Amino acid sequence: MRARLEHLTKNKTLLVGLAVAVLLGIVGSASAYAGMSKTVTLSVDGERQQVRTFAGSVSDVLAAEGIETGKHDSVVPGPEADVRDGSEIAVRLGRPLTLAVDGEEKTLWTTATKVSSALSQLGLRFGGAALSVSRGTEIDRSGLALEVTTPKKVVLKYGPEKAKRHDLPVSTVGELLAETGVEVDRNDVVRPSRGTELEDGDRVVVVKRGEKTKRVADETIQSGTVRREDDSLAKGRTETVREGRDGVRDVTYKTSFRNGKAVRTVVVSSRVVREPVDAIVKVGTKVEPVAPAAPAAPSTPAASVGGGSVWDSIAACESGGNWAANTGNGYYGGLQFSLGTWQAYGGSGMPHQNSREQQIAVAERVAAAEGGYGAWPHCGAGH
Repeated sequence: MRARLEHLTKNKTLLVGLAVAVLLGIVGSASAYAGMSKTVTLSVDGERQQVRTFAGSVSDVLAAEGIETGKHDSVVPGPEADVRDGSEIAVRLGRPLTLAVDGEEKTLWTTATKVSSALSQLGLRFGGAALSVSRGTEIDRSGLALEVTTPKKVVLKYGPEKAKRHDLPVSTVGELLAETGVEVDRNDVVRPSRGTELEDGDRVVVVKRGEKTKRVADETIQSGTVRREDDSLAKGRTETVREGRDGVRDVTYKTSFRNGKAVRTVVVSSRVVREPVDAIVKVGTKVEPVAPAAPAAPSTPAASVGGGSVWDSIAACESGGNWAANTGNGYYGGLQFSLGTWQAYGGSGMPHQNSREQQIAVAERVAAAEGGYGAWPHCGAGH
């Protein structure tokens, strides 16, 4: 029994010794591992982490961490730099930035992760420009498309207002109108057109156009005077056979405006309510006898109205052929123009103060606009 106990004691001592030897080996190996490895701080696009590595260079550390870099990426220190315990490695991965500046597109590369820092890195300010995304927008690895509209120095002339200078980030005429709050309706004219691309120094003009109708239910149709020669009446004397009476018509005018100014007035409808009645006047032609010693000088014939044209015929009916007629009823000249119609069709001054030829020239424009002699419903009928 005693011999057995002694044997067991010897074996136990041996086992303890072996265990101590193994433990010392493990501790030694761990110490050796710790002495050979390094702790490195690795930053990728600003995200930091600590890694333990046996790598001797930056490129080895990146390879061990599965990080691949290319020509658009930034690695600091360089890939061939040695790595020591406590080293720091910063990696900024490149990403494409597709820029469309006023429609002109190009692709640049940046390692920045925000639009603002990318523009700063690329040396692009774009002060006062309009961007399609905010400057604080993140740029991921796939990149970003950015549209930039730079300010344009342009002049805008709107209707009757004075021309104004603007310096705005707009691309087209339509964007300029929207940015300045200019409202344009379908009757207006925009030059150049709304879709036209703008450049520095361009001038944009908006012409405001409109129309207005006006009805005059009781417009006067001036009566004319028929003059009949009478050889029973002494020369130089007249006698009214029938008093004249003005007529009445219901007429509607349409006036076109350009930037607030009337440029044309035409008759769109006209209905005679009461026909005018011409006055009939006898004009004496009888020559009184004179003493033989003092024979009367031959009378000077009156100047011819000239031509016997349609307008002379209408003037004879309207005013008795008096191209300087001004009776105070609001109608003037041989063709009895109202002042508004006279001015609307390019007449200057007062109608009756102009020559026969000038009055006929304006009348021709009125007739062309109305398609006939409707402005003289009574006297122009049948022509």
